[in-house]
Amino acid sequence: MVAFSCCEYDGGEEERQEMDIARESWRGKFRRRGRVIRPDANRVDGKCPLTPLEVGMMLRGMGFDKNTSVSVAAGNIYEAEKYMAPLKQMFPLLETKDTLATPEELAIFKGHSSRLAALDYTVCLHSEVFVTHKVETFPTS
Repeated sequence: MVAFSCCEYDGGEEERQEMDIARESWRGKFRRRGRVIRPDANRVDGKCPLTPLEVGMMLRGMGFDKNTSVSVAAGNIYEAEKYMAPLKQMFPLLETKDTLATPEELAIFKGHSSRLAALDYTVCLHSEVFVTHKVETFPTS
């Protein structure tokens, strides 16, 4: 989502290159003539997904504590180990479809984005909080 929305988390050169590589998987969509990618402007305009740390800070600010069950509905998270660590520290009951199911159970869904999205939806239905990448919040309990 970070790459697709033409965003970057910290703007480092290595990340910038990795986002460019990720964007290439959309076969030229981001290389159209006259297309200018401005991650800083997109971020200021609110067009970028929140970082996991920002999500954690927002949830804490709303009064949720470390006993809150939080589910992350996502595909591959860029630099997941690095960026998810603060969120996991704030909310240790954090779950994803990958932590709730075994690799064998997930194997039949791999390569089917709609089915994986349905799994994410189901996980979110059973969490106490659901936050979309657009910062809308929906209590689910």
